[in-house]
Amino acid sequence: MVIKIKHFLLSSLLLVFSLSLQGNDETEFSIITIGPYESELYSAFGHSGIRYLDKKNDIDHFYNYGIFDFNQPNFYINFLNGKLLYMVAKYNYKTAEKYYINQDRYVKEQVLILTESEKIFLYNYLEQNIRPENRTYLYNYVYNNCATKIRDVLSVVYGEDLEFISMPENKSFRELMDLYLFNNKWGDLGIDICLGPEIDYNVSFNEEMFLPEYLFKGIGDALINGDKKIISKTNIINTQKALFQNHFLNPFFVFLIFFILSIYLSFRQIKYHINYIFFDVLTFLVSGIIGCLLVYLWVFTDHLSAFNFNIIWAMPLNIIIGILLLINLKSNLIKWYFFLYGILLSSLLILWKWIPQNLNEVLILFVIGIVVRLFVNFISLSKMKS
Repeated sequence: MVIKIKHFLLSSLLLVFSLSLQGNDETEFSIITIGPYESELYSAFGHSGIRYLDKKNDIDHFYNYGIFDFNQPNFYINFLNGKLLYMVAKYNYKTAEKYYINQDRYVKEQVLILTESEKIFLYNYLEQNIRPENRTYLYNYVYNNCATKIRDVLSVVYGEDLEFISMPENKSFRELMDLYLFNNKWGDLGIDICLGPEIDYNVSFNEEMFLPEYLFKGIGDALINGDKKIISKTNIINTQKALFQNHFLNPFFVFLIFFILSIYLSFRQIKYHINYIFFDVLTFLVSGIIGCLLVYLWVFTDHLSAFNFNIIWAMPLNIIIGILLLINLKSNLIKWYFFLYGILLSSLLILWKWIPQNLNEVLILFVIGIVVRLFVNFISLSKMKS
């Protein structure tokens, strides 16, 4: 009985609002697009939200589909397993705008053309979304995020008459991400290592709208009934000022140092018959740990990490070999592992451009360095046996 009364009161309030909205031409909805903020990886691709403005009643709300709560139960476990819950929440728009401007991010607004009934429907839809029982959703970085949520909301409001006519750029999800990670090389490398070939097919423009800037373009070009725009105007509220400063110690220089060190140590090992066991143990342990992470992401999580070809160089067995190196360097098992693993990595290098996954090219230096150490160690162990 109590639940029925609550539903009745809610319906009554929505009806009252609907009647007031119908007589008010000063209400508008707009899509807000916020520029990238590369100091945090999760903000590097930009952000989107919906603004509701009622000038007559001095109401200015921002509906944000990109909220996550560090205090939610099992937050870090859910994040690792790809089961992170995001939320939609309502804020004061001016407060949100000031926050993004203080980060020197651009802020752009597209005012939607809506009939009075569409305004009522959209308001009610958003208010229903922010209710505690409706506000959470299972986040996915390319299929279900703050931008795709807004794309889907617009499809619901305008119905089948809405058409996104922008042409796709014939890029994959990974290539589109790379556009925003040009200066964040470590973030780019982490994504390229952890995510598999599921993000390497060319996507449609509807899929490209997982990025806020592409949603902005899609909305700007979108049509109703084939000839009517859905926005009345675009406002540039703030322009981008800050540029992300790339650190000198980026992956290229780290792997270049590793490659040079591998060549140098291998030369000394051949010339002076010195074994650099701790260098090799560290290499095997690091690559093996990464391999175990990739297996976990592939088998036990909902991340887009299945059939990840990085596991060829990041072989989980390397952890065992690294430990065996400390126990018995002269083992036949180790010698032939070096040889077979070297052949496998050499094949990877030869087929680098043809495998169905876009591997990060900076890893070539790392893989070549490992190959050099493998074959030099195989030769050294063979000589020791003879």
